[in-house]
Amino acid sequence: MSEFIKAVSSNDFEKEVIEKSKSTPVLIDFWADWCAPCKQLMPLLHQIVDSLNGSVYLATVDTDKEQELSMNFGIRSLPTVLLMKNGEIVEQFMGVQPESEIRKLLEPHLENSSDKKTETSDAMQKAMDLINKGQVLDAIPYLEQESSLHGKLLLIKIYLQEGEVDKAITSFAKLSSDEQENDEAKTIEIILDLIQQGQKSENTALQQAIDETVSVNPEQGINRLLQLLSEANADEKNEIKQSLISAFNLIDDTKLVSQLRRKMAALIF
Repeated sequence: MSEFIKAVSSNDFEKEVIEKSKSTPVLIDFWADWCAPCKQLMPLLHQIVDSLNGSVYLATVDTDKEQELSMNFGIRSLPTVLLMKNGEIVEQFMGVQPESEIRKLLEPHLENSSDKKTETSDAMQKAMDLINKGQVLDAIPYLEQESSLHGKLLLIKIYLQEGEVDKAITSFAKLSSDEQENDEAKTIEIILDLIQQGQKSENTALQQAIDETVSVNPEQGINRLLQLLSEANADEKNEIKQSLISAFNLIDDTKLVSQLRRKMAALIF
């Protein structure tokens, strides 16, 4: 997940949304796993936020898990997206909207954040223009010329999205040691490690669970891995355990991770 995007809960909402909005606008996406329009909108929001390179953040709220937050904001329809600035809601929309309309909604609230943007190279600008038009594959040659960390990580994410795992691994290996310490780079490294674990395994169910973890929803995938662990024989448990240990690093909620680790321990011992 991008450094500009975070799944939030009631535990960290104050810090990650309200306090953060006092320096940078924050989009709040209320969604649910069963909501098809939510799944259609979310990749678009990710793309827009990534392209703005830190001028706006995105906080996603799973309404099934965070019912109290949903009630506090009066959410009655999904998806609902709010824009918070200086601790107050300044814009909102419901349902799937065109990219141009979302950008138009954001534009008036980004005027004070231009100083946060790093200078964009011509290659990066051309790549982002193509991505914003939906021509993601055409952006790859430009991103391959890009020297910024944001451009390098974006290229790796596109390779992963297109199933080009070997190219993603090669590109990650070219990052400097300092670049690999970046939070977003660390997340990508975990994803690459999980994918490689799946590739090495002969367990089809494990491969599917790993794919669900990295491509759909980490918690959902982890719960599927725990289910596999409960059904596994002694020989199978070790590789499932290793996948779980890696997957836990994709969840920011420490309380939830502790609960999931306890479940894993109970199934092992």
